[in-house]
Amino acid sequence: MAHIRIVNIRKWFPPSDPLAASVARLCILREDFAIEMQGVYQEEIEALDRHSAAWRRTYFIRNLVRTLMEVMSTMNSLKLAPEFMALLERQSEPVRAKFNGLFQAMIYAHPIVKRIRNTICGHVKHSAVQDALNGMNHDRWGFLEVGRVLKDVHYKFAAEIAIEILVSGVPEGRREEILRSDLVKIASLFPVFELTDHVLSMYIIDRRLV
Repeated sequence: MAHIRIVNIRKWFPPSDPLAASVARLCILREDFAIEMQGVYQEEIEALDRHSAAWRRTYFIRNLVRTLMEVMSTMNSLKLAPEFMALLERQSEPVRAKFNGLFQAMIYAHPIVKRIRNTICGHVKHSAVQDALNGMNHDRWGFLEVGRVLKDVHYKFAAEIAIEILVSGVPEGRREEILRSDLVKIASLFPVFELTDHVLSMYIIDRRLV
């Protein structure tokens, strides 16, 4: 059973306090991440699956990658904050090890997350679409679904273009391998969901907010 606690926002996150702003930013991103994970893993969301469940999952993965880029930015800000690092030093060895593992995963995943975010997540770059179309096989195909009302019209072929953007420039024989490798590195950042709770807990205890 969940417990509800009233949070005085001004007290918990005072103005002109960089650490408070970073923790608040991480809390926002944590909730975004939670919704995006639900959007990826739910078997069916009827209102969102009119195109297809695959497109809905692709949409949420794209947003999840964008959120992870913001999370990495926030975590890097915390790493540069002496107050936060002093808090981290007072944690148990297993907790410190989890944070160090995340920081290391961020280094390896950053180029991949940044590339995917910039081409098909935070933006849908014209140049990325053009490159995908230039490299696409001549026999690639998709569907256009035309219904009698607007909600029944779906450009299902767009999914093929989006997928091509993710593997643009990768030789045909290595696409599955490279895509799987990229997804594994992105997944290595998922512990941030749990670690955000640690960050907030450390912050609350240090500032005697409860």
